[in-house]
Amino acid sequence: MQRYFIKGTVSLNETFVMDDEHVHHIRNVMRAKAGDKFNVVDGEGNAYLVLLTDLEPVSYEVIEKIESEVELPVDITLYSPFLKGDKMDLVIQKSTELGVHHFILYKAERSVVKLDAKKEKSRLLRYEKIAREASEQSRRTKIPGISFVGALKTIDFTQYDLVLFAYEDNNLTGSSIKDILARTSVKTIAVVFGPEGGFTETEADIFKTYENIALGRRILRAETAPLYALSVIGSYYE
Repeated sequence: MQRYFIKGTVSLNETFVMDDEHVHHIRNVMRAKAGDKFNVVDGEGNAYLVLLTDLEPVSYEVIEKIESEVELPVDITLYSPFLKGDKMDLVIQKSTELGVHHFILYKAERSVVKLDAKKEKSRLLRYEKIAREASEQSRRTKIPGISFVGALKTIDFTQYDLVLFAYEDNNLTGSSIKDILARTSVKTIAVVFGPEGGFTETEADIFKTYENIALGRRILRAETAPLYALSVIGSYYE
């Protein structure tokens, strides 16, 4: 069933006008008609079953609150540099489906992609759209936040209960993600990945006191490594 994230809040048994950003999709993509049902998630993360009552304007009646636990019990922040081509689109989309709560895109020393302020703004809008659509498709109740920051050395990682660092040079000596999770109780996790060219030694030194994780016996591509780690974390908690 189609799901839409809306601004503000709604109440049971009341009728509301749909946010403008979803009107085109309802009318022209879904080709919906009065009497059709779909889901909405309000600004507080509450999901509802609603009934389409009118197309001029697009209006709906809230008929039932949906009680479901779809979000992971831990808050995961994914740190990634900008990746070239459409690789970043893939990471945003699939990581959203896998339960990430926040994306923080940083400027790695070996990053291939360099963006000016204008391009960053354009990319942010694009990534937010991808994250929203992936959240709707996977029936989440939260759309991940997306932020752009500077170099890794400017970030305070002490704000997280657990920091997992994926360093390809130590892949075979790193710890199993499940073993790390089994021996600690956390609410917030940061997972840090590098660019196509890998971390520099200077960047790797930042994480000497944090958990270096193993991602199997193979070296994974920059767009594959986050999905591997998130799948392991998700399987542990679910």
